[in-house]
Formats: sequence, structure tokens, C-alpha cells
Amino acid sequence: MRGIYWTFMPEYESTNSFDHREKLPSFYWNGDTKMKCMKTAIDHSLDHAYSHHIQRLMVTGNFALLIGAHPDEVDEWYLGIYADALQWVEITNTRGMSQFADGGIVATKPYISSGKYIQRMSDHCSGCAYNVANRSGDDACPFNVFFWEFLDRHGKSLRSNHRMGMMMRNLDRIPAAELASIRETATHYRSRLDEL
Repeated sequence: MRGIYWTFMPEYESTNSFDHREKLPSFYWNGDTKMKCMKTAIDHSLDHAYSHHIQRLMVTGNFALLIGAHPDEVDEWYLGIYADALQWVEITNTRGMSQFADGGIVATKPYISSGKYIQRMSDHCSGCAYNVANRSGDDACPFNVFFWEFLDRHGKSLRSNHRMGMMMRNLDRIPAAELASIRETATHYRSRLDEL
């Protein structure tokens, strides 16, 4: 990561390969969310100025990428929250691995997942306000909604990445009516991100 930093800075800190523009929801700063996995990871981060790599990458970072958060917002959060965040290691992990904002210099594919991954890897889905079995509708897991909407929204660029092949084939199997419902739920959720 240090080599990436010294090779590609200062241009690296302005990379934004997906042209994401969304602001981070306010719950990143106060933990006030109904998503149990996010609340747990954020509360731990706020309380201890630390969290495990997986909580950073596959929970808080994953959600930021799925909603289309601007990489500057994500950089600011990681630098402001974590005691071990020095720019040379933070920005390469955030822009490269977590947000894929560098277009593939660090990582070979975006590190994204639906709620099913979080369900398999933790006990957070039990007792959550959202239903991890649903990918659209009022109680659908936001990770599911935004995961499939992300694949749909960025499908043109993602289809050229061979590591994304299985995910894109799974997207293609979703019936048109269900995909339209996922898009509708994503639009609704995005309009009230701070309330999720």
C-alpha cells in the first residue's frame, strides 16, 4: 500500500472510477440506524476508534460503495474515526480496496456483497428491522436492494471484469418485473438514507 501511495499520489486521492456523488448517511457519525450490522460496526468504531478489517471492508465500506458514496466522504470518515488511520495506508485501502475508486489498481474487483453474505458471516441479521430474505419492498435488507441495484447501475463496466461474471449472470436471471421493483425500492431507500 505504501508503494501504491508513493507511486500514484497526489492524483490517487481524487480517483472516483464510478463517479459516485452520494453523501454518507448521518448514521455513520452517530450509529443511529435500524440496520443491525451497520449499527454494531459503527458503534464499535465510535466507541473504540477501531474495528476489524471485515467490518471496515464488508460492512461499512461495502454499504458506502453500494449506495454510491463519494470517495471523499468515505476517506473523511475513515480518517476521522479510526486511531490507526494514517493517510498512506487509509487512502489506498479506502479508494482502492473498499470503494474501487481507483478502477482496479489495488483490487481486481469491487468488494461488494448482499445481505446474504453478512447473514452467513455473522449473527447480525437475527433481530434486524430488515428482512435479509427480501431484495425489494418496504422491509427489504438495504444491502440486498443496493447490491442488485449497484450491479444493474454499473453493469456496463462490470461485465468486462471476469471476476464479476457470476454476479452478473445472477443479475441476468432476475425477472424484469422484480428488477424494476428493486430499482424502485433503491430509489425510495436512497431518498431517505439517513432514516434506514
